Amino acid sequence: MRWIVLSILILTPSLIAQPATAPAGVDPGLWQQMLAINAKGQQIQDLTAKFEQKKFTALLKKPLVSTGDVRVRGPVMLWDTKQPAPTVMRIDEKEVRLYYPQQKVVEIYKVDQQLSSLAASPLPRLDVLKQHFTFEKLDDKAMHADGDPANTLALKLTPIDATLKEHVDEVRVLLDADHGYILRFEMIDSDGDRTVISFTGIQINTNLPASAVELTVPQEVKVSRPLEAIEGK
Repeated sequence: MRWIVLSILILTPSLIAQPATAPAGVDPGLWQQMLAINAKGQQIQDLTAKFEQKKFTALLKKPLVSTGDVRVRGPVMLWDTKQPAPTVMRIDEKEVRLYYPQQKVVEIYKVDQQLSSLAASPLPRLDVLKQHFTFEKLDDKAMHADGDPANTLALKLTPIDATLKEHVDEVRVLLDADHGYILRFEMIDSDGDRTVISFTGIQINTNLPASAVELTVPQEVKVSRPLEAIEGK
């Protein structure tokens, strides 16, 4: 579930769609910045990038590192992890499919109804996000890395939705303000573990074909629905 929540949140590059009113407690100047980035993100039809994920946990001295590619087209995103072990995750507005090539297994998870409004697009709408989070501006330098563009906005998102609170304490994002997509993402989960994902080689609106976000698996793979088995469905 945390992977599902993480992936739904990670591709909020445009904070898409212009809501009529700002949420209570948000600085008007910050809200205008968010709206400006949001407007640019509305032009994103597809996105491809390389990612590096680092998972920090108190149980390990060094972070767990994984790398791969992410592709987004319309309401679908595909995470193709190359290292340390191959996995492919496809998310749409209805379900998540996780494919483990070495084990020849596909796991299928339905998207929780309360999260469906976030999962309906890989670029969730700002008017939807404000129903689930509070927003606070952060010091950009705290999240910057070498090579980041100068025009950025760093935000802290704190969940107010009970379902999200079960999995996420806070989310921090560094947005490219010129293009409306995420450069860096950090999530602190309910166990205190921290996950950091950085994107490089970002390309947008390249007319990505539908096949680029499809999950193709061999016929002999085993299909599993773990949550349905747990719930006795």
